[in-house]
Amino acid sequence: MATGVVSGCGEHMKCILKCAFGLTCFEMDVYIAVLRRPGSSVDEIAERLEKDKSAVYKALQNLMRRGFVAREYRILKNGGYKYIYKPTPFEEFRREVLKSINEWSKALVATLDEIRAMKEDDFVKTLTPEK
Repeated sequence: MATGVVSGCGEHMKCILKCAFGLTCFEMDVYIAVLRRPGSSVDEIAERLEKDKSAVYKALQNLMRRGFVAREYRILKNGGYKYIYKPTPFEEFRREVLKSINEWSKALVATLDEIRAMKEDDFVKTLTPEK
């Protein structure tokens, strides 16, 4: 089964990365936009994704905090500056993915062990919030 997920379409990989890192679908879309066009500004990413600049900025902040994206300062010819965003080097990203997936899989195994030890009623109570 794991082989099918890894060798399957890109959506599977996107879902695995979302789960492993706790990213939202939109944050993944922003990350993919940065991967496709390194050196993009917030305005360019927002235009490409047809989303509000403030939403893109918030997603970029989270991606920077997690170490997936780096921000660089560029001085404009006519004065002023702007920030551009680039993905972190792929090897660094790959290391983080592997580390996170290993931690996630250990937690998943522990959860499955807990479920295995439960009675059905206890399992239902765990999934159902008390009122």
